[in-house]
Amino acid sequence: MSETSAAEQALLARYRSARPDSRAWQQGVNPLAGGSGHDSWRLEPYPVVFERAQGIYKWDVDGRRYLDLWMGHGALLFGNAHPAVVAAVARQMEQGQHPGGVHRLHFAWAERIRDYFPACEQLRFTASGSEATQLALRIARVATGRGRIVRVDGHFHGWFDDCLARMLPAARAGFNPGVEDFIAIVPPLDADAVEAELSEGDVAALILEPGGGSSGSLAWSPEYLAALRALCDRYGSLLIFDEVISGFRYHLGGVQAMSGVRPDLTLLAKIAAGGMPGALVGGSAALMALFDSQRLIHSGTFNGCPITAAAALATLELIGAGEPLARANEAAAALTRAINAAASAAGVDVGAYAQSSIFHLVIGAHGSKVPIAPGAAAVQLAMRHAPQHRLLRMALLLEGVDCHANHGWLSALHSRTSLDEATQAFGRAFEQLRGIPAFDPACGRAAVQ
Repeated sequence: MSETSAAEQALLARYRSARPDSRAWQQGVNPLAGGSGHDSWRLEPYPVVFERAQGIYKWDVDGRRYLDLWMGHGALLFGNAHPAVVAAVARQMEQGQHPGGVHRLHFAWAERIRDYFPACEQLRFTASGSEATQLALRIARVATGRGRIVRVDGHFHGWFDDCLARMLPAARAGFNPGVEDFIAIVPPLDADAVEAELSEGDVAALILEPGGGSSGSLAWSPEYLAALRALCDRYGSLLIFDEVISGFRYHLGGVQAMSGVRPDLTLLAKIAAGGMPGALVGGSAALMALFDSQRLIHSGTFNGCPITAAAALATLELIGAGEPLARANEAAAALTRAINAAASAAGVDVGAYAQSSIFHLVIGAHGSKVPIAPGAAAVQLAMRHAPQHRLLRMALLLEGVDCHANHGWLSALHSRTSLDEATQAFGRAFEQLRGIPAFDPACGRAAVQ
C-alpha cells in the first residue's frame, strides 16, 4: 500500500468509526433516493445526519457539534433559529399556516422587496428559486414572442431542463426532447459572444448571475453588465438577473444596485425569503401586467407562504441598513487569509479567496500555477479535483466544521472566536491530507512540467 493510499484509507477509517449513528440511519435500503435530498449533501461512504442547529452551530445524531460554514447554502445571514425569526414564525403559525388565499403578509413582503429592489415594481412569489427561474423564462417568452434563452457558462439557475440543457446529455438526463435547440451557452465575460447570439433576433432572454457564476467563484464586472444591458436593448431581448445568492448578501439592493444596471426581471430567494422555502420574480409593472391578461398561467400551493413571509420580514428587519452584511464580508475576508496561512504552514496545495461573504476553496492552484482568484481556471480546478474536495470536506467534518466541498458562507454571527475555531480546524484537517495527490504542490508542478 502506498503512502498516499494509506493516508486516504486512514481518513476514511476514522470517518467511519466516528459516525456510527449517522451510518446506522443509512444502513439497509435507504429510503432517500440517491442517499440524500440534494446532490451536494451526498458524501461517500455516507453523509452526516444532523439532529438540530442553533446560531452558527449544528449537531449530528451522534451528538457531535459542528461550526456551520454552510449557512443553509447561503440562505442564513443570521444563523439557524434566530430568536426574532423564530418568534415571527411562531406568531404566524398561531394565526394560520396556510389561508389558501391572498394574505396581508404578501403585501408587506412585496413592499419590502420593492424598497430594496426598485426594478421589482411588481412581483410574483414561488416556492423555490428554480420555480422563480422557470417562471421568469416563461414571462420572457410570452413578452417577446421568442423561444430561445441564452445562459452564461458556469452560472446556475436551478435544476429543471432549461437551466441544465447543454450541461448534461439531454436524453440521459431526461430533459424534454428538443430543449437544447432553444438554449445557447456563452462564455463568461464575453459580450461579443452574447451579441452573436442576440443578433439572431430569436432570443427571448439572457439570464445570468450578475455577481458571478458558481456561487460567485466566477468573476463579474459592472462594465460587462452595462454592455449586456445595452445589447439586450438593441436586440429586443430581456435581461434577467438571478440574484438568488447575491441579493441581500453582496448588497442590500443586490448587484444591480452595486453596478447601476437595471434588469428587466430579478430573481430572489434564500436571504430574501428569510432562509425558508420561497422565492420571487419581479419586474416592471408593464412587464408583469402579463399576469393581468391571464396570458401567463401560474399557480403554486405555497406561493408566498405566510410562514416564509413572516421569516422574510423578520430577517429584513434584522438586516436594517446593511451593517450585518459588512460584518459577514469582513468575516469571510479574515477566514480566507487564515485558511491560506494554515495551508502554507501545513504544506498543502489548498487556497481560498472571498467574494462578499462567500469564500471559495481551490485545490491544486499552486502546483498548476493557476491564480487563486475568481475565474474559469479555478472552477475547472474544482471539477478536476472533485475527489480531493470530497476528502477535504470529510477531514473538516472530523475536525468539527461543516462546509460545502467547494464553498462556504459566513453570517453576521461568525465572531472572531468562531473564526479562530475554524482556522484551527482547517489546520488539523490539512495535516490529515498531507501526502494525498493534488494536495502536494510538488505533485501539481510535476503534472505541468
